[in-house]
Amino acid sequence: MAVRDLDLVDDAAWPRALAMLAQPPLRDALTTPVRVLLPDGTTETVRSYTAWWLRGHPVLDGRRPAGLRAAGGDPLLAGLYEAVDAAGFEDEQVLRALGVRTSVAALLDEPGGAAELLGRLADTDRQVTPAQLHAIYGQLADLDPDEVTLPDELCAVVNGEPRVVDAGDTLVVDAPDLMPLAESDGRPLLPVRPTRAADLAELFQVRRLSEAYPARVISQGDPHDVPEAVRELLPGAPLSYVEHEELLIEGDIELDWRYTDGTLHASTVEGVAAGLAWASGHWSRRFEVAALLEDLTRTEELAQARWFD
Repeated sequence: MAVRDLDLVDDAAWPRALAMLAQPPLRDALTTPVRVLLPDGTTETVRSYTAWWLRGHPVLDGRRPAGLRAAGGDPLLAGLYEAVDAAGFEDEQVLRALGVRTSVAALLDEPGGAAELLGRLADTDRQVTPAQLHAIYGQLADLDPDEVTLPDELCAVVNGEPRVVDAGDTLVVDAPDLMPLAESDGRPLLPVRPTRAADLAELFQVRRLSEAYPARVISQGDPHDVPEAVRELLPGAPLSYVEHEELLIEGDIELDWRYTDGTLHASTVEGVAAGLAWASGHWSRRFEVAALLEDLTRTEELAQARWFD
């Protein structure tokens, strides 16, 4: 099923024509995929002829729909795709049929969507933020590595700024205590939630930060018990930590804290707080912990604040 004579539509009439195509009975010709019988007897599902034609012609605001982004859609696509006003036919299924990108999830759900997204990220003429990269890489980590072609270049964060680099030079961020080492070396980092770091490293066949920097502690410190009030704030926190006057790792490099082999080493109150929060799986509470370590009388105050978590 297809719509004929689309080439006869007046340029000024495309908003009305698209509105008509988005409604039954013409809608099915646009949105229903076609199953093609191949010479070897197998079948393949492809977009409809009507969708294929519309994608390649300037029918949406005088532009070809394929490769545009619906204005007001997924902010993660900002900077990667030029926005277009799709007012009047915001139906996501229709927009996807036209090739208009509505969200990262919808793009990755399409054949070749991951390759397209990675290609856009690796285009130096397109601008994204570290926050965008963090969220996008989190969604990419859900993909099956066997279904993604490894790119030659990736967009990574270098000293706080997104930059396109060789894929093999990147490291997946998985340990906050090692960030100062990577940043001082200017290493390209792929930001992602810690729980997805291993999956993203497997997807791109690159190393994680913790694999690149063993960072063995070489200085000596004194063990201290973690205050009970802190352990109440951080369920699962270590019972003790090692306090260093100066925390040094291999190479005589100084860090504020290091959590390794189940032991927290720290030289500052902020380091103790960050390390305990990281070790217990409550990273977002590190500032509360720092406040509590500075003044244990704030236990009740901070406990009440948690009522609103």
